[in-house]
Amino acid sequence: MARLKYLLDTHAFLWAAMDDDRLSIKAARAISTTPYEQLGIADITLQGVGLLLHSGRISFRGSGASVLSSLLNYVTVLPITLEIAILSPELGLPHGDQFDRIITATAKVHRLPLITRDAAITDSGLVATIW
Repeated sequence: MARLKYLLDTHAFLWAAMDDDRLSIKAARAISTTPYEQLGIADITLQGVGLLLHSGRISFRGSGASVLSSLLNYVTVLPITLEIAILSPELGLPHGDQFDRIITATAKVHRLPLITRDAAITDSGLVATIW
């Protein structure tokens, strides 16, 4: 496995995949200039996308499973580890969003900058962020 350079938050992953202009210029540049094998997502991002699809908050042309399967060719999925599981509830984030906690803990454990616009994460200073 190539050395990862960035971890993408769920919205950054989806917006990059859909070429959505809500992705900041700095985030879009970081993603577009980084080889795919150096971009990662936390495994819980997959569940987050599944929940968004199920609730109708996002949709793809074609089945969600086939679109997601093809998107996974462009990132490395990092599994939750015991270290991440233990660290995530201890993080000083101002809310109880377990998805954000696991994504942030994944970035921290793997020492990766997190591409996110989530102010709770960026303001926490827990991990380096790009937006």
